[in-house]
Amino acid sequence: MSGLTGYEADGKTLPESFDAQAELASAGMEYSDLVSLRTFLAEAADDEANVRMRVKHLGAHEVSLTVVRCRLLDPRWKLEMEAVAARSLTR
Repeated sequence: MSGLTGYEADGKTLPESFDAQAELASAGMEYSDLVSLRTFLAEAADDEANVRMRVKHLGAHEVSLTVVRCRLLDPRWKLEMEAVAARSLTR
């Protein structure tokens, strides 16, 4: 996934909170399939919530990780995510 923002399934509703925007729907893979995660935060103050979400979903699963603080295109966005997932052929 690339450039994913936190809109609801209708593609129009944008939750106001960081936690609600950070929840992701499944795309046929599991969090354990993630190998790389890049998160763009609108505010550095949201890093604690970002870490909390990452631990909630990934637990001890380690991935290549980058967090960038930047101005996002829409001022309502709290974060944008880019991730790479791969499934083992033996799975």
